[in-house]
This record gives sequence, C-alpha cells and structure tokens, in this order.
Amino acid sequence: MKKLIVLLCMSVLSLSVFAQSEKGHVYLKSGSIIKGKYSYLNNGKQLKVESAGNVWIFDADDVDHIASKREGETMFNEDSVTDAKWFFRTELGVLAGNSDNSQTAPFSITGSVNFVVNPNFSAGLGLGVEFLKESYMPVYANFEYRFRKQLTSPYVFLKVGYQVPIEDSNEIYYDVYPIWSSFAPWPSDMAQDGFDCKGGVLINPGVGFQQMFSRNFGMNFAVGYQFHRLSYDGNNDYSLDIDYNRATVKIGIIFN
Repeated sequence: MKKLIVLLCMSVLSLSVFAQSEKGHVYLKSGSIIKGKYSYLNNGKQLKVESAGNVWIFDADDVDHIASKREGETMFNEDSVTDAKWFFRTELGVLAGNSDNSQTAPFSITGSVNFVVNPNFSAGLGLGVEFLKESYMPVYANFEYRFRKQLTSPYVFLKVGYQVPIEDSNEIYYDVYPIWSSFAPWPSDMAQDGFDCKGGVLINPGVGFQQMFSRNFGMNFAVGYQFHRLSYDGNNDYSLDIDYNRATVKIGIIFN
C-alpha cells in the first residue's frame, strides 16, 4: 500500500512540474508575431500568451506555429501531435497483489518502441525488468488505441508476451505438493534442489491517460490487469506452474 501511495504522489508532482508555461515566439495565421510565455488551455483548443504585462487568449486554429526563437525551428502546434511515426514509452510501477502474496507489490520497469499506424492506433515491441520471486525480463508486443487526437487523451492498451527468467530460482517450494503426493512419496531431493525457472506467458490489458507537454515529450498514468504463468522444472521430470493475477499501476514518460 505504501508503494502505491508513493507512486501516486510521484505522478502528481511530476505533472505539476511539467505543466508549466514555456517561452517562445507565437506566429499567428494573421501574420502577427508575439514573444512571451505561452500555455495551452482546454485540452489544446486555446493558447494563452503573456507578453509585456498583457495577456492574450487565441483559438488553436488561429495559431500557425510556435518557435523557440524568432526565426528558429518550429517547436509545436496542435496538428503536429500526431505527425510523429514513432514514439518511445518507458514506465515504472508496481504489480499489486493481495496481502497473502509473498510479495504484495513487486516493482516493474518497462519500455517499448511503437509505430503509429494511424492517429489513434499504434503497435510496438517492448521489454523490461520485473522483480517477482526471481527477476524476469518481460518481452512483449504492445498495442494502444488513443481516443482523441489532442494533447490530453485517454487510451487503452494490450501487452502480450513472455516472461524470460534472468536469474536462477530464489525459492524452494517446500509448501507445494502434487495431487498424487498422498498416494506416492514426494521426491526427497526435490526440496533440496528446488526448481529451475522457465518463465511463462504474459497478458496485460489496461487503460491509461496521457498528457503531451510538447510535440516530443509527455507523461502518462495507467492501470491494468496482468496475468502471467511462471513454469518451473524439477528433477525426475517434475514440473510446477504458478499463476499470477496482479493489478498494474504505472507512470510513464513518452518521447517522440
């Protein structure tokens, strides 16, 4: 629970830091140029400009572009949000379980490279590190659908892949017995040697909310459900499968 509270606090603080006014030259379609601080209002539908003690509010349709200096490179406009064909999303969060789990909220760090198929839909590949009973590297395909073509938008996602073990098993499962153990003896060497972890399938659907602060930078907050089955092999052809059902809570950073 403490990890979830810390994560939510980090999300709020991060959004408050990055959602600040920026300085630049605002080029209007009328031909006027205004130098000052600017910020977007109403999900990017309006632009607020502060210059020399004056405040202007323009409709986004009246703005041609914004540059970092008078004749400099264009920084951002509303239509350019969906121009990029690729974006990278990296996320940090927890896999929350119930109090009966040996690890109630293991950490998860993932990153994906995504191709924008159309302004609403993207597909990509990702990997990361998750710290369960052992450390695993999730390798997955990532699919996202964004509901709006604006700076602020909710989205849904689906991650499908495989948990690849990156270390030997840290547990000896003394409390796990096969069904037939009441009829036949449980191998004595199994408890001594433990199991070899083999990884398993991963499915993670969920919903998120993202805020772009510029054409190339944004943040997101996402929650979802993650199922993964971890398989273990023991001596004498014995095996063990453990299913995990977890709630995912993550914050992320988006780069174009």
